[in-house]
Amino acid sequence: MKRVSILVLLVATGMAVAAPGDQWILPLERQNLQGDGWTEYAGAGYGGASAWEGAGANGVRRAYWKTDGTTMPASTELYTIEFFAPTSGAGNWQPLESQFNGSAGETFPIEPGIPWVGAFGTNHQYSGGDFNAGNAGTWRPANGNHLPASADFNAASGGDYFWLKNGSWLYAKWDFPWDITRSWSALRLTQITPEPASALLLLLGAPLLRRKSR
Repeated sequence: MKRVSILVLLVATGMAVAAPGDQWILPLERQNLQGDGWTEYAGAGYGGASAWEGAGANGVRRAYWKTDGTTMPASTELYTIEFFAPTSGAGNWQPLESQFNGSAGETFPIEPGIPWVGAFGTNHQYSGGDFNAGNAGTWRPANGNHLPASADFNAASGGDYFWLKNGSWLYAKWDFPWDITRSWSALRLTQITPEPASALLLLLGAPLLRRKSR
């Protein structure tokens, strides 16, 4: 009876129970653009939203996607990242990076909250991707570069992933020694690993199932 009461309490209090396969779409909001040199393409982004293009090297220009306020779990989980390729603007290759602690930043070169040993002396996570007219208006995978892969955590499925939590940010930046002209819209995150809350519910339910089978 106690286990049933705990389950009811978890549901009644509205505890978010995310699970592998759950997805979140992060829009690119105008207030999440930093610096100048932006061109707006109205209606060219996901769901008819605006896409935003940054042209040329710029030391402060960044586009941020924030998970604050979503139903993503607070626990650290693995996610695949896709970007929506806008129907207008340039699709040059550009890195997509993590800011694990969101507004609190990220410790460099080793962020203790990211359970990945990293490479080249850092566990800072970054990926990348490009698009062209042939795949505009579709979701494209961000993959490769400096990310944990399936071998790092013994998952059955392959791929490259970001360790993130509720409150983490992702960003694109233009402070490189070469020019990048790139249009961005929404990102789509898909959860890969289970969160502790899901495991807790399974553990609480398992004894009830065993008792019923006797």
